[in-house]
Amino acid sequence: MPETKYKHTTYFKRADLERKVFVHWSPSIREWRDIIEDYIYISKKRKNNKLSMFKLQMELISDLIRLNDALKGYIKLFEDPEERKIQFPDTEITPDIIDYWEKEIFNHKVLINAIKDVGDGIAWRIFDYDRAIIYNMCVNNEDPGPLTLTDGFVIELHSLGDFTNETDIKNFIYHGITNFLLISDLTLLYGNGEKEFVEVKSGKRGRGKSWKERLERQKERAENIAKIANTDEGISSNVETKFRYIDKKPETIINKLDTLLKRSNDNLVVTQIFSSYLGVGVVNFAMLVETESDSWQEKLDKLKNQIKKDEKDFVMIHSSIDWNIFSPNKAPLSIHPFTPEVIANILLGKYIVNYVINITQFLREFEKKGWKATNIISERSPESEDKSMFTLKKGSLSISIPPLLYSRAIYEGLSVDSIILELEDILKSGPKDKKYALFYGFTKEKFLWE
Repeated sequence: MPETKYKHTTYFKRADLERKVFVHWSPSIREWRDIIEDYIYISKKRKNNKLSMFKLQMELISDLIRLNDALKGYIKLFEDPEERKIQFPDTEITPDIIDYWEKEIFNHKVLINAIKDVGDGIAWRIFDYDRAIIYNMCVNNEDPGPLTLTDGFVIELHSLGDFTNETDIKNFIYHGITNFLLISDLTLLYGNGEKEFVEVKSGKRGRGKSWKERLERQKERAENIAKIANTDEGISSNVETKFRYIDKKPETIINKLDTLLKRSNDNLVVTQIFSSYLGVGVVNFAMLVETESDSWQEKLDKLKNQIKKDEKDFVMIHSSIDWNIFSPNKAPLSIHPFTPEVIANILLGKYIVNYVINITQFLREFEKKGWKATNIISERSPESEDKSMFTLKKGSLSISIPPLLYSRAIYEGLSVDSIILELEDILKSGPKDKKYALFYGFTKEKFLWE
């Protein structure tokens, strides 16, 4: 029976992923795997074909609307006994039926997330993988909510169609198919590289004060993003920020991880150690269902023990399930240089990728380079409001490391040396820059993904 204190939402919460009802590689979503694979393939292969991108986005929109409507219906049946009486007046609602409804709630969320990951990938390509712009388009990581059929929505689609036919527009994206584009309704990419953020007006008059205030906020946000794109300065997390770029390709494990994932199709579990502090284990849940073997857990435990250098070391395990909860700190799976089949398998839970990181050893690698770690999150009081992962000190300079860099170190295997390139640049920066927050990227970031 439903838990009285638990309420479902149309998007995943952390508590969702910790409940037993959350099932990997559910039978209800398996038939979608080929469809998601095809969407990913088109988004990569036809990324410069405007007609292909328009038709793909129309399909994503159509799927999202249907899935969101079905999801809301299952949520209402699961949580509202009166709705059950209306929909099934002559049917005895058993616990098994209620359990089925809740499982379908989770399955629909997985599918919606997978489709939006494809949309996020389209957006990342349009923004040329520029994390400064992408991160600041997220607007405090708010959930955009489900797509719904409204007059404004129809007008937005007509506008998208019109822009498709304009010869000077190279590419475009409708924001409703993404997790993070919350500023304006459309982004247009022109042939000269300029980007325009379009807020489509419905033509209605007489709206109230809150609507006007929303438009003003949208305008301010769009102007700030344009400033960041054109001047490398702007507001980030409510702080005046300078955006700096290291003229290198960051070092990661992504290509090596691709090789590991290709072995997953024929193995229940494959593991590999990539550095002194990071190992990855991939579990093929399709094979797990067939074999009902628990050997996969033994192999992951062995990997964890190999990564743990000392009994006192702090080791954490993250997994690809985390992609079910959007974060601007993680690149969408659909831009990874893996095959569309592998990406679809991860998004739908056929493969679960486990990232085993020894935090203590990770920080030791910085100390070898002269950077001492303090204020580590695992050692702080639970009441602490500090959102940084830890602080690195060298000489008189202390730098708080944000979740973005930590996430990249885990999910992309961003190397300590690449992170230190940023730290050393901050160390060398002049007094003029000290009054700004600094947000770093790499000029050759896109070569990770293409």
